[in-house]
Amino acid sequence: MAYGRGRYNQGNPEEIKKVIERINDVEQLKDITPKEYADEEGYADKIANNSQLDTTQLRKFFGAIREIEKEEKWSDMETDFYLLKPKLAYAAGRDLIKKPFYQFMMACMRKVDVGTEEEKVENFKVMVNFLEAVVAYHKFYSTK
Repeated sequence: MAYGRGRYNQGNPEEIKKVIERINDVEQLKDITPKEYADEEGYADKIANNSQLDTTQLRKFFGAIREIEKEEKWSDMETDFYLLKPKLAYAAGRDLIKKPFYQFMMACMRKVDVGTEEEKVENFKVMVNFLEAVVAYHKFYSTK
């Protein structure tokens, strides 16, 4: 059970679909502003409150993304970035993460690998910040 601000949400896939639609509407992930994803009732809040996320799996993927972030050039990030996709698919296939969260992550990842090398790094940093906000809101909604 997840609680927060006095409410419980078992997950609303429609809310996640709206976030994915917004991600799909932009050319690059950096085109989504921090206010859109990090603000209360923003996209990260909606993902965290509607994805029925498992804390262990969320932290596992966030940790892997943080490791990739240590690299400075896209050419050094690229292999590990692409290897996240089958790891996410495996976790979704084993029902360790729910399909809507998998779809959200895939939408984000498609918008990272767009543009110049510098833009790809910038897009990746936005994905890191977005996922960090999801982790924070997830913690807010989870029980102690």
